[in-house]
Amino acid sequence: MRADGVKTHDVVGIGFGPSNLSLATALDELGGESGGPAIDAVFLEKQPALGWHRGMLLPGAKMQISFLKDLVTFRNPASPYSFVSYLHAKGRLAAYANRNEFFPSRREFHDYLEWVEARFTKYVTYDSEVVSVQPLRDDRGRVDQLRLHVRETGSADTTRVVQARNIVVSTGLVARMPDGIGHGPGVWHSSEYLTRFQTLDAARVRSVAVVGAGQSAAEIARHVYDNLPDADVYAILSPLGYTVADNTPSPTRSSTRPPWTTSTSPPTGPRTPSGTTTATPTTPSSTTS
Repeated sequence: MRADGVKTHDVVGIGFGPSNLSLATALDELGGESGGPAIDAVFLEKQPALGWHRGMLLPGAKMQISFLKDLVTFRNPASPYSFVSYLHAKGRLAAYANRNEFFPSRREFHDYLEWVEARFTKYVTYDSEVVSVQPLRDDRGRVDQLRLHVRETGSADTTRVVQARNIVVSTGLVARMPDGIGHGPGVWHSSEYLTRFQTLDAARVRSVAVVGAGQSAAEIARHVYDNLPDADVYAILSPLGYTVADNTPSPTRSSTRPPWTTSTSPPTGPRTPSGTTTATPTTPSSTTS
C-alpha cells in the first residue's frame, strides 16, 4: 500500500556525514555524465547541521590521511568537489602547495566538507530522525519501495512519511565507553571532548586521565597538558605506546607498484576518534581520579 500523494525518490540517504556527502557528489556527477534525467536523491540528517567530529577539532590537529583521500578524488580525480578544487575556490591552492603539506588539519578538512555540503543544501533536511523503515510490496508480493517514518528533532509524537526505491544508511559510529564506565560530569568520550572541556573551571581541575592509545588520545593528552598547566595528566593505554591508525596494506597500498620503487611506506589510514577522557575537579562528590 502506497501513501497517497507521497513522492517516491530514487534514493534516500539516512545521515549526511562524509559518506553520504560523497554519495551525493557521485550521484550528481553521474546524472550529469549520463545525459539522462537527474537521479532524484534526498538526505535526512538527525543533527541540526553538518558535523564531523566537532568534539575533536583541536587547534593544530592534523588528519592522518592524505588530502587525496577526500570525498571524490579516488573515484574521479577531475571532480569539482575535490579538496584541490576547494583550495582553488578559496584562493589557497598555491599557498598550500608551497607549504609542502600532504595532511590537512582537522579544521581545514571540516571546512572543506562544509564547502561541498553547501552545494547540496536543497537536498538535505536536517533535524530529521528516521525512526522506522517499512517495506512496500507490489502486486506480486515483491518489495519495490520503502517507506520511512521521519520525526523532527524535538518532536516526540509527530512523524512524516518519505518513500524511496533505495535507501543508503550512513549514520556514523556510536561512541563506546569501556565496560563499567558511564558518562558523568567528570567522564567523557573523546567525541564530545571540546564541548565538555570548554565548560571546565580550569582552576579547579587537579588531575586528568586520558584512556586510549590512538591519535585522538594523544591529541587530547597534549591539549590538556598545554591548557591545564596546574593539572596532573595521566595517559592510560594498554600497548607500550601510542599506535598509528590502520596500517594494513588494503586501504593504503596500490595493487601495483611502479617499477622504479623497491619498498613502500604506506601512509596511515582513517580512524574514528577514540579514548575516554576523565577530568576530575576538586569537589567532594567526585569519585574518579
